[in-house]
Amino acid sequence: MVVATELNTYVFTKAAVKRSIDGLTQLQIHEHFAGYLAILRATKQKAPLPVKSADITAFHDLYMRAAGAPENAPYVRPFKSRGQGLETFNANVAGSYAPSSLRSKGKLIDVIEVSGSGRSAIYGLRANHAALALGSLVASKVPIVALSAFIYRDYGFHLSQPRVDAVVALFRKEFGLSAQDPVERKVFDTLFFDDSADYDSADLELNV
Repeated sequence: MVVATELNTYVFTKAAVKRSIDGLTQLQIHEHFAGYLAILRATKQKAPLPVKSADITAFHDLYMRAAGAPENAPYVRPFKSRGQGLETFNANVAGSYAPSSLRSKGKLIDVIEVSGSGRSAIYGLRANHAALALGSLVASKVPIVALSAFIYRDYGFHLSQPRVDAVVALFRKEFGLSAQDPVERKVFDTLFFDDSADYDSADLELNV
């Protein structure tokens, strides 16, 4: 028996992660929504330094990499503009998000601005990027708890109680979507909705 202390490490249960993936893959979300999340996160974490392609790759390594996946396709994304289910993604993240690739494929380039080329390219968010993303990258608002459960599926959280809203608060802080900042809150309200009614404390378990 594990005796609760002031802070314990909690993780999402496998059932909660599976449910989050099932929900996300039912939605019409463009594959490059992952790149948008990467740029959103790096813009928050690196300010005032510019966002580079290495930051997009780092995001994929942190949150998209799948244990046991082949080296040539090490990532998975619960985002598919056509069809349903998890999509594997090749190892060449930098090439997929190179300025030339983005300009030829559209969608993400409608939401971000890119200057320069190759590894020296700089990525930035367009004015009103959240409203642009709603339509170009996602057909409807994205459930925030489901997204958090997928993104953080391999991570633990130091919490006094197993509260899903505490994990969502961590996600919002990391990705520049804080409820305390009016600009960040507007981005959140434009693109995401609260699906916490579909989750509860039983979806977090002690990591032992």
